[in-house]
Amino acid sequence: MNLTLRQEDILDSVVGEYIRLAQPISSKWLEEKFDFDVSPATIRNELQLLSEKGYLSQPHTSAGRVPTDKGYRFFVDGVSKKEKLQASKKWEDVFEKEVTDVLEFTSYAARALASESSGLAAMYMESTSLFFKEGWEELFQEPEFEEQDSIKSFTRFLNDFERNAHGMFLEDGIQVFIGKENPFSKVTDFSIMIAECDFPERQRGLIALLGPKRMAYSKNIRLLQTFSQAWKSR
Repeated sequence: MNLTLRQEDILDSVVGEYIRLAQPISSKWLEEKFDFDVSPATIRNELQLLSEKGYLSQPHTSAGRVPTDKGYRFFVDGVSKKEKLQASKKWEDVFEKEVTDVLEFTSYAARALASESSGLAAMYMESTSLFFKEGWEELFQEPEFEEQDSIKSFTRFLNDFERNAHGMFLEDGIQVFIGKENPFSKVTDFSIMIAECDFPERQRGLIALLGPKRMAYSKNIRLLQTFSQAWKSR
């Protein structure tokens, strides 16, 4: 189902605001914050149509809307088209670190990526089958992890990724799997973005960011792009 330009703008706004606020987005909020140059009734109607098309859901009758997996996918596809690789000095401190031990360096780099993304950064080295995971504290501050069951589900999700990482063959660039799109786990509450990477000493592997579906896709895609680019240029 094709969307009108207005529906695309409204959907982008709902997803972006939900990622930022972690609460359902109402038509009143959209009316006050954005200038769609239409009446409040039209915004409400468009939200209803986007829900009928499967891009949004409404947790409660009186609540605002939240993105579905389909809504997130639309948003991420738009981000991927807009983002372009650019030279960045963000990782200079990381990559100027003298490499005396590839394992120590990879752990250090994972901490840097986790700190910038406020999520869980995982690095997998193919030759050793080792995983480096950093960012638990930042990740578990997200509201999605207020319930113990969510932490348990995420742990299963991460374990599934670790078990299947060695068999992953990725296309060029950043791959983003949202909810039920994940090919390696039946846990559907989280997202992961992955890129292949050339580690120091000609080691091959994967870098990944994992978190709730309400993750900062725009920022994290840029982080992985610039991080991967900087590493390849070493």
